[in-house]
Amino acid sequence: MRIYSDKVVLHTLDGVDIVPARVDVMRGRIQAVHRGERSDVMERGVVDFGDKLIAPAFVNGHTHIAMGAYRGIGGRASQAGNVVEELYFKLESHATDEDFRAFARMGAWDVALSGTGAIIDQYYGGLYVAEAMRDVGLTGIVSPTLQDLAGPGATGWAEAMAITETLATDPVWAKAGIFPALGPHATDTVGDNLWGRLLTLAKRLNLPVHVHVGQSLAEVERSWAVHRCSPVERLQRVGAIDADVRMLLVHMLFVSDADLALLSPEKHTLGYCPRSQVQFAYPANIDSWRRAGLPFILGTDAGLCNDSMNVQQELRWLAGAGVYDVPFGDAHARLRRQGDLNSARAVERHRKERFATDKALAEPIALLDTIGRTAARLHPKFNVGTLNVGAIANVCVWDLNHPSVWPATDPLRALTLGDAGPALHAMVLNGEWFGTPGYVAPSIIGGDLYQAHREEAQGRLAALMTRIG
Repeated sequence: MRIYSDKVVLHTLDGVDIVPARVDVMRGRIQAVHRGERSDVMERGVVDFGDKLIAPAFVNGHTHIAMGAYRGIGGRASQAGNVVEELYFKLESHATDEDFRAFARMGAWDVALSGTGAIIDQYYGGLYVAEAMRDVGLTGIVSPTLQDLAGPGATGWAEAMAITETLATDPVWAKAGIFPALGPHATDTVGDNLWGRLLTLAKRLNLPVHVHVGQSLAEVERSWAVHRCSPVERLQRVGAIDADVRMLLVHMLFVSDADLALLSPEKHTLGYCPRSQVQFAYPANIDSWRRAGLPFILGTDAGLCNDSMNVQQELRWLAGAGVYDVPFGDAHARLRRQGDLNSARAVERHRKERFATDKALAEPIALLDTIGRTAARLHPKFNVGTLNVGAIANVCVWDLNHPSVWPATDPLRALTLGDAGPALHAMVLNGEWFGTPGYVAPSIIGGDLYQAHREEAQGRLAALMTRIG
């Protein structure tokens, strides 16, 4: 496959260029990139996309695609408490592996149709989730959930470990662009012995660890009750923090500056899911992450947490994160009490300070990295988020004349802060066309494969609801 456009997003040592170029794909990877005008690089068989924007597909840095099937169940009332344990665990304990595969297929369709080519997933029935991704064409990292103290997977950790090793050693998965990680669920659902086992496997196979940390008060309370320390300190005590393994620590809501100081920017990446966090708790304090020099990636979490698995739509929340504290700061409190001009000016100074502080974070290139190439630091073979030679060939073609992004005076800003999804013109997943160019969504939704997957998932969801009563 060879594709050309007058506008191709290419990463360089200095940032990003948008230039005329031809991108050659072979066996699921970017084989070559030829910069040059149409007359210089066009050959027979090259698909010419004119002036449409060719860019790397997005990466969803943390999600559970099978859980999209639970959207709307429980409503807002379920979010008042510990929704993970009070609602999700109940659903998951009654679901089968075949249910997980059917639900994960629907989640994979949802994710891909937003322009996302790779995900970092953690869930039960890991092999079935991987199969669902392969069925749709989605690439990514699959982390079979490990639990032994509590949760729906508490009796199946040995099988989950075996699945992780299979995903790491069977070449069929690497060919599909799917790679494993160890998936300890959280600090309060995984015991010392299992931590030791999974860290040993991670080091032996050079795999990352993908874990929820500090995501609820209940987790923090258990950590202090049992171990007399915070969840992050608990990870240090079991050897996870100091181990020579890469880690993705997701949410990190109930953490201190001292906790963050234990982490290493070279080994540890944090996961930020703002819209999900708003619903089940509150947004993470990414200012503290940045002060600690810790990199982070953006994810949606599960579709039922925020009703969407479109990671591009998280970017506006990230770009504006700094000004969220303005109405809750001291200056604004003074304005509310006094209502005078000097108080109003103080609020505006606070806003401008936050705006300046967040300048680098809110630049389109930085935003793209949080849903792109930052993910590549997690796994030695997970080369995603760029169109550089050797990267997994996940490519999107965007119609910059579509009203959702027009006039696209700054194409990268349109891609990051606009509503880009409707402008998706064509897509390549792991080197293969996803849908029909020019008609991506209609060709998928109207296709026999999607309809078969939807019908199976619908039936399984109805049966699950019946079993639960």
